[in-house]
Amino acid sequence: MTAQNSPLITNDLKRPAIEIATLYKTRWQIELLFRWIKQHLKLRKFLGRSENAIRLQIIAAMIAYLLLRIAARESRVIMPAIRFAGLVAASLFVRKPVADIDRPPKVNPSTARDRGSPDQISFCYA
Repeated sequence: MTAQNSPLITNDLKRPAIEIATLYKTRWQIELLFRWIKQHLKLRKFLGRSENAIRLQIIAAMIAYLLLRIAARESRVIMPAIRFAGLVAASLFVRKPVADIDRPPKVNPSTARDRGSPDQISFCYA
């Protein structure tokens, strides 16, 4: 039995077979979209239950995903998308070029590092 003449099971006896096949095909496209969203956008749970809340969460995730892909392409970074996204998330508040995102920070061992916090008072003993 080939895929073209495989049987479809339905309890809708009023619609013609071609219409039911079209509905199945449309439904399959929706399933493929949700699989793509789960794999690439890492959406496991929706924060809201309304159609608008779900739509906004999907759109926000798609925008974030596309921005990450554009940034990776523009900076010519060669690494898996999930690794790149993790590095971007880890260095959101660090100013460094995107092309250097997978490199450790530059440290100059000849200069002494201040061990204190800028928010604390330091005492010097004589």
